Amino acid sequence: MPAEVLYRKWRPQRFADVAGQEFLTRTLVNALSGHKVSHAYLFAGPRGTGKTTTARLLAKALNCEQNAPGGKGTDGEPCGECASCRAFGTGSALDLIEMDGASNRGIDDIRSLREATNYMPMGGAEAHKVYLIDEVHMLTDPAFNALLKTLEEPPPHVIFILATTDSHKVPATIVSRCQRLEFKRIRLAAIVDRLAYIASQESITVPREGLELIARTATGSLRDAINLLEQVCDSYGKDASLEAVREGLGLVGDERAALLAQQALRGDLGGGLGTIGSVRDDGLDLRQFQREVVHRLRELLLVQSGAETDAAWTKEEVAEMRQRVEGVSPAKLVQALRAFGQADLRGDPLSPLPLELALADATIAPAAAAGAATREPAPPMPRPAAPPPRPPATARTAPPPPRTAPTPAPAPAPRERVPVDLRKDLTNASAEDIAAMLGSKAPVIPPAPDVPEEDAAPAASAPPAPATPAAVPLPGADAAPSGTDLSTIVQQLRTAARPRSVKLDALLNGSCEAISWQDGVLTLGFFEDKFHKKGVEESANRRIYEELAAQILGAPVSIRCIIAARSAKPLSKSPLVQHAVQTHGATIVTEDEEL
Repeated sequence: MPAEVLYRKWRPQRFADVAGQEFLTRTLVNALSGHKVSHAYLFAGPRGTGKTTTARLLAKALNCEQNAPGGKGTDGEPCGECASCRAFGTGSALDLIEMDGASNRGIDDIRSLREATNYMPMGGAEAHKVYLIDEVHMLTDPAFNALLKTLEEPPPHVIFILATTDSHKVPATIVSRCQRLEFKRIRLAAIVDRLAYIASQESITVPREGLELIARTATGSLRDAINLLEQVCDSYGKDASLEAVREGLGLVGDERAALLAQQALRGDLGGGLGTIGSVRDDGLDLRQFQREVVHRLRELLLVQSGAETDAAWTKEEVAEMRQRVEGVSPAKLVQALRAFGQADLRGDPLSPLPLELALADATIAPAAAAGAATREPAPPMPRPAAPPPRPPATARTAPPPPRTAPTPAPAPAPRERVPVDLRKDLTNASAEDIAAMLGSKAPVIPPAPDVPEEDAAPAASAPPAPATPAAVPLPGADAAPSGTDLSTIVQQLRTAARPRSVKLDALLNGSCEAISWQDGVLTLGFFEDKFHKKGVEESANRRIYEELAAQILGAPVSIRCIIAARSAKPLSKSPLVQHAVQTHGATIVTEDEEL
């Protein structure tokens, strides 16, 4: 028969033997001694911290004859002598049912468990049936739902213990029905003490420094630490030296790790690359070597910062590390630690390139950053948030179209309606004439006051005046050309888009109108026409429309499309009518008709 592995052979048989979880064991012992054990527990924590061991101890203590209401009592600890304790010790107890949540995760498995809870325990009326579900987070959602009611109100003789390494995956409805106990990673000193006890019982001779290396490599998992101890003994015998422990753990590059850390702090790029190359040529595990370098740099950071180091190193070791960091700035030490800590060797563990790049970052980057700081005396914050001052929007955009014909009548005041006869000229107009009217750039309405040409030129170079309510300004169009009419934006967009694509012109042909121009957003309302709206919203089309609108309005534009009802416009506001009035001297007979 094969020998039993150490971590199973030395599994604790009493709560007092559980290492590093004193608070949790004290809670359970008090509950057992006071006969106030909960009906369900959730044991959560990292691997190797004692969840399954503690669950078995709880089941053993619950069924111990001495802990029964009529027993003598042992302060919550199992006696280890009664028939029930012996059965639990040999693993033959029938009242402990262990399930693996990873392999029994379906709803049928939980239904079978729920039916089995109706049977009385084999140990008699005072005994309890304990259901231990390991890795409970692997259950499916239907399985959790099937477990809910039984978990909340199980039979009096049933105790549930749920163990998991990923408690965040357990539904809140399950957690709320359990008493939750969090298992922490075991302290280094507690692991070393437990390893020393096992070594003494197994006649294993390992220096305490070697046990500390094993405990540190286990990173808080006692099971991993016991396995590493057994592995070292299998390789080098029960009398293993410190060097044997280092070699067994793959720590033979320990001295070169300290050397590389020193070279990184002193800026010796060439020497550091040579050290990394020698480690690679010797076939060492580069990932383990990286961890050793990070560990060495962390030790130096702790010593330099003045953290408590009496319990970790001797005075001679602390003095030696202080000498190594003498003259090294904390910023450079942190930079080296971050560079080696972030080196990613997962993609290709055999390539030294991540370590070489980390060394380069630790030696070159700080000096380059310092040089850049000296070259640049001040950050470029005084620059204005906006681009450099630009000419007014009227100068940036295309100049307004020249007046081909003077207005026959004096320019009316804003919003004043002048009755002219429009239908007379439109009656004999051909289709080509009407198309030409629609395609031409109509002058802005209402017209701006007449200004002599010699006075208009200097105004272009002057700063733009703030927008005033005159001339129907667009809302929020401080950067837009003064006098721009909201009703002409779409027509100007069509005129500007037509040379690029007939489709761009057609998408705006009678299908929308400009609703608002606010805070750089031009809102276009479509008359219940989702096809045209969708075409304008296409990323390529929208980008062209926004570019053209920015040229027209003289400011950055973001176009927003909405579905809106067609607004009724007076006849005099139609671009066609306005063009006919300005160009052909047409007359509006009545204002009551709407388009």
